[in-house]
Amino acid sequence: MGYRIDYAVRGDMLKAVVSGQSSLEHAGHIARDIAEQASRQAVKQLLIDVRSLLGRVGTLNTLLGPQGDIEGCRVAVLDIWDNDPYYVFSENTARMQGRELRYFYDAAAALRWLGTSAD
Repeated sequence: MGYRIDYAVRGDMLKAVVSGQSSLEHAGHIARDIAEQASRQAVKQLLIDVRSLLGRVGTLNTLLGPQGDIEGCRVAVLDIWDNDPYYVFSENTARMQGRELRYFYDAAAALRWLGTSAD
C-alpha cells in the first residue's frame, strides 16, 4: 500500500492531508511533493495532517531537510496525541534553522496558530 496526499488551498494556506502507508523511502517523496505544492501555490501557511498516515518514519524530519525546503512558510503539523513526544526534536530543529514549525493534535489550535480561521 502507498500513500496519498490531498491538497486544499484557502487564501495563503495550503492544507496537505497525508494518508495511507509510509516508509523511510516514501518520506522523501512526501516531503518533496508537499514542498513543491507549497512553493507552486506561494503560500505562507502550511497545515500538514498526518493523522491517517501509518508508519510515518522520518516524514517530519525529511520535511525540514533540503528535499522538503519549505522556508518562509509557517508549518503546523496535525497528528494524534499519542505521537506528541516525537515532535519536540523536530520543533527544536526547525527553530534552530530559523523555521516555524509546531505540532498540534487539535485542528482548531493549529489553525489559530497559523492565523487562519476554520470554515
